[in-house]
Amino acid sequence: MSRPARLLRLSCLPLAMACGMISVALDAGHAEPAAKAASRSVHIKSTAARNDNRQPIHIKAAKLDYFDKQSKLIYRGNVVAVRGDTTMKTPLLVVYLNPKESGGSKNLPSSNSQVRRMEASGPVTIISKGQVATGDSGVYERAENKIFLNGNVTLSQGPNVTQGDHLVYDTTSGQAVVTGHVRSMFLPDNKSSEETAKTSGRTAGKTVGERSH
Repeated sequence: MSRPARLLRLSCLPLAMACGMISVALDAGHAEPAAKAASRSVHIKSTAARNDNRQPIHIKAAKLDYFDKQSKLIYRGNVVAVRGDTTMKTPLLVVYLNPKESGGSKNLPSSNSQVRRMEASGPVTIISKGQVATGDSGVYERAENKIFLNGNVTLSQGPNVTQGDHLVYDTTSGQAVVTGHVRSMFLPDNKSSEETAKTSGRTAGKTVGERSH
């Protein structure tokens, strides 16, 4: 059944975010609109800081459908979930609650409701601390504390890009694993390269001067 724009509070965990209170504001959000060296998998330690579980999560969407019997919520239209420094964007987000905890109000989930699974239909974009991960679809499994991105996965930080078929992000350890036709491109730091060149030049000049004496 469809619900008009209103505010809800749920204790849950959206993609790329740790478990905690959720503040949901339904709104017509604004969506915002490399590689070589193949490998089987790439392990990447994320530099993104894990969010405090007590931080609220704000979700904006054009529409919410809540199905009490199925303990399911469906957010549609420019869905944007924000928690601390982490933002997730997707056109469609389906949230599955634990049935035994979905009680309270007959029409809306209680503040104690816990998410057991979340499914985002793409394209899915996750942004955190300068890192951007994208995929065709995404799944969060609370039991494993892991996020799965599938299809045309790209993980980038600045000019450095890793692409593959699948990405698994462990929210506990902060480690991301990219698998399936993995391709990576890492560009050198221009400042470091310039400093290295200057240092090499000074060293070479000094050596020539010493030899001339």
